[in-house]
Amino acid sequence: MRIIYQDLLDVYNEIEKELANENKSFLVNYSINEGWERIATKDAFDWLTNEPPILVASCIITRLLNDLLSHEEEQKRGDAASGVECYMKEYGVRKEEAHTKIRNIIENYWKDLNEEYFKVDATIITRVLLMPIINLTRVSEFMYKDEDAYTFSKNNLKCVISEILVDPII
Repeated sequence: MRIIYQDLLDVYNEIEKELANENKSFLVNYSINEGWERIATKDAFDWLTNEPPILVASCIITRLLNDLLSHEEEQKRGDAASGVECYMKEYGVRKEEAHTKIRNIIENYWKDLNEEYFKVDATIITRVLLMPIINLTRVSEFMYKDEDAYTFSKNNLKCVISEILVDPII
């Protein structure tokens, strides 16, 4: 937990430096106080330690998105079986049918993720703390939409990320 806490503080420090240029660095202190005040409650701690459904949905979506596009290459390397291979063996289906079913599973977990986001009691866990989970899942969706852009980027993922983070449109 200490490592995660330190990393989070480092992120806050970086954000504060960026916002200082716009005279908005006070927002970081507000976010820290508000977020940690809510996390410090027993209910928040219990929520975090009981595998929150929003986090489970995010992990499954990310894992399955990766499996859809990288399972063949991973099998060539001798990696562990992916969700696609497991589904094919368990249900005795071809790769195409497994892909269709897994895309349906991903879609259902997106519904679960969104539902859980709005269902979580904001007095226990602030929405600000849930957004990284949502955003990580969005990034996974982006990176694995048409290709395994993380491993084999044809569209130069580094440039795309730079455009989003360094030179945003807004």
